[in-house]
Amino acid sequence: MGYVYIDITIRGKREKKIRALVDAGASYVVLNSQTIKELELSPTPYEVMLTLADKRRVKARLYVAEAEAEGRRGPILVAELDTPTPLVGVFALETLGLKPNPLTGKLEVIGPEGGYLLQLSLPGLEIQATGKPLIP
Repeated sequence: MGYVYIDITIRGKREKKIRALVDAGASYVVLNSQTIKELELSPTPYEVMLTLADKRRVKARLYVAEAEAEGRRGPILVAELDTPTPLVGVFALETLGLKPNPLTGKLEVIGPEGGYLLQLSLPGLEIQATGKPLIP
């Protein structure tokens, strides 16, 4: 078994293609504060407690964004944590209808893009059933 890395485009008011490690033990996409500022992601009013691999617990602010990988798009939540490698967790993978295959190191399609079934609206960023951001 090996690690699975993916090229994923994250969109806020700006977009960036990122090489990220798929972490099946993570819930959220995890980006550092500099990348979040570069993308101009919209903050949510929420903070979450994350348990790290070494069992430490840390508080992280959540942001909303759009993700695109393997030609699939949908809304995601991004946790802000200063980590050397961006992470993609299971919530984003499920939204995109993807799963990692550690034997091949690639993503596999497991279902329809769940993000297209959602409508998310926050000040400064709206994502509707088309999966396309509507930025005022």
